[in-house]
Amino acid sequence: MLMNSVGKDPARLSVLGLGCSRVGSFGNPAPMSELRAVFDLCIELGINVFDTSNVYGQGDSEREIGRALRGRRDKGFVVTKLGKTFSAKAALVRPFKPLVKALLPQKSRGQITARRGDHVSWSLDTAQIPETLNASLRRLGSDYVDGLLLHSPPAAIAADPAVADALRALKAAGKVRHFGVSCDDMATLEAAMAIPGLSLLQLPPDILAQATTSGLAQRFQAQGVGVMLREVIRTRPDLSPPQAVKLAVQTPHVTSVIVGVSSRQRLNELVSAL
Repeated sequence: MLMNSVGKDPARLSVLGLGCSRVGSFGNPAPMSELRAVFDLCIELGINVFDTSNVYGQGDSEREIGRALRGRRDKGFVVTKLGKTFSAKAALVRPFKPLVKALLPQKSRGQITARRGDHVSWSLDTAQIPETLNASLRRLGSDYVDGLLLHSPPAAIAADPAVADALRALKAAGKVRHFGVSCDDMATLEAAMAIPGLSLLQLPPDILAQATTSGLAQRFQAQGVGVMLREVIRTRPDLSPPQAVKLAVQTPHVTSVIVGVSSRQRLNELVSAL
């Protein structure tokens, strides 16, 4: 698998990364045994980027990544996010999720997933950033993450000096190798690029296109910032998934393309296209 670097860091990222938002999700019809086989195949193929969040699968996504990398942590470039939180009701349901999934038909589980936004909100207490990361580390079974991102924050949060100080402190403590922002709009991207020490971004194609047109993207390499491109299949319905991924990998300024994959067959199709 082709690799790219971020700044002067000797660690290298595979050009194709595994998006893990649906790992542990109610709506994912793939059995966990197949998802675990996908993790193993990624490692076998040299795919080392695993993108997750503290809210994906209500924490189960991080737990499964930790399980996959147990005893071979050096095989993974693990990126997690913080800033979003589940409602108290959703948190109470999590321990019973395996039972609920077993009892509900797939259609009903999909309806629950579609309403996830009703139970997820943006909430970031700067003082709690260290403990939020520590909770992710416990689920991952690791004492560090390769990347920590603010999860689609408002521009005002990305511009808050106290947030930047908290992220830098975690890096200085050795718990984070790279920190950055997952951006949903140009205002947040502009605020993110002003954070001292930022070295990782996650962007959808339309925001990367706007950054390229405005000239902001020219600063990525100069500042040693790696770019993880997401949503590349959803935003190109005119292309087959392999074609969309191949085009995304060839896009200037892109370090790694993040794709959610729930079967070994689909993973092999994407890798073959590259």
